[in-house]
Amino acid sequence: QIRSHLPPERTVLIRVNRSELGSFKDYDRVNQIYSKPDYPKHHPNTVNANYSLTMNAKYDVLQMAMNLGHVNTRYIAWLDIGFFRTLLQENFRPKNDTFTLGVPFNFDDKKVAFSEVGGRDFHKNLLPWDYIKNNYVWVAGGYVLAEQSVIRKFIHAYKRSFQALLKDNMASTDQQVIGSMYSPQMIKDQEVEIQTYRCSDGQFGLHSSDIQYFCLGYVCKEAAELRRANTT
Repeated sequence: QIRSHLPPERTVLIRVNRSELGSFKDYDRVNQIYSKPDYPKHHPNTVNANYSLTMNAKYDVLQMAMNLGHVNTRYIAWLDIGFFRTLLQENFRPKNDTFTLGVPFNFDDKKVAFSEVGGRDFHKNLLPWDYIKNNYVWVAGGYVLAEQSVIRKFIHAYKRSFQALLKDNMASTDQQVIGSMYSPQMIKDQEVEIQTYRCSDGQFGLHSSDIQYFCLGYVCKEAAELRRANTT
């Protein structure tokens, strides 16, 4: 209903059974890890296996969309449902209710982009167990942007890294997995670099933790609006 005013080919809804997603094949193992009395309890990240595996499954879904031929653009992005919920407020709504997203002007095509939650200077020295034990977050998982060929490499590395963590009796959400991937222990295995985006307080009308978690999405929104303005 929300997208009913758009041409039909712009919206594709695919019902997916979680049994089709590779992430959920690890449910029993992850649930076993979370069931240990001495395992860190950060609800729901390290308590509810369904939750953390759903967060991990976004990369299964991205890969599925590309493999099924539904992505006809050079770039692909994941964004959580409700990511742009502040736009429901009248003072933040786009002019003429126009909404579009574009690639940031300074984006490096060889990297995958995320919003930065915590400073790299601190997080670069953390080990995988540090991320999981303390629930540290370097980059936000709610909005991911990359060129198709790059995200494919990243997804492969992500899945490989998650299996390595499981082998060492560790599991959590995508945010802790990504932090672990670029830790001193695992960074040598990463072919794709991460490009982070940070916003200042009040930028795009964002405040508090919204600045950290929603920055990249609004940068993409602004980039698209500026390009649109320059062509009219």
